Amino acid sequence: MKFPKDKLVEVHNHAIEEYPFECCGILIGHPDHERDDKLFRCTNIQNKLHKMDPETYTRDARTAYNIEPRELMNILREVEDRGLQIKCFYHSHPEHDAYFSEEDKRMALYENQPTYPGATYLVVSVYDKKVKAQACFSWNPLQEEFAEVEIHS
Repeated sequence: MKFPKDKLVEVHNHAIEEYPFECCGILIGHPDHERDDKLFRCTNIQNKLHKMDPETYTRDARTAYNIEPRELMNILREVEDRGLQIKCFYHSHPEHDAYFSEEDKRMALYENQPTYPGATYLVVSVYDKKVKAQACFSWNPLQEEFAEVEIHS
């Protein structure tokens, strides 16, 4: 996964700023180059959902995220209008390692196939307001599961 260094720094900063809650966001751009890449810091509404309906949304924003729907719709509209693609979804794991959890997989799939084909998923581990690690995951169609992929700046 090619991830521009300045955008990766911005993701790390976002993760630290949102700590102890999970941050979330999206990287969009042209499929063949990085010059048009644009990073969106999204609003995590998980605390709001948990407060409104704790039975359905059992976890708060310390261990889960939900992108604000209007923000997601605006990003999807920009992707479509400009002929771009979603390159990467990102979120942080406060006080946890950088791995693709069962919940992360569940949210990334629809009927056991990727909801956003071609998109990767970056997870940033943050302990005590410091980035500890990061890991990126991509759909492997042969194995029909997400596999870790290397990040290049």
